[in-house]
Amino acid sequence: MKVLIVYYSLYGHIYRMAEAVKEGAGSVSGADVRICRVPETLPEEVLQKMGALETQKSLKELIM
Repeated sequence: MKVLIVYYSLYGHIYRMAEAVKEGAGSVSGADVRICRVPETLPEEVLQKMGALETQKSLKELIM
């Protein structure tokens, strides 16, 4: 069984939920679980004003 978890997270909350889903699905015998983050489209100055720039930078490496 293959499972693809696709998520978007501005502040990191949904990322943590996606990780929990990955852990749960991965506990099923024979499951191949992958997680993929949807890229951010907001400009950096908007993210800075929203207080989300640092989180976005830390999550950037998770984009597939």
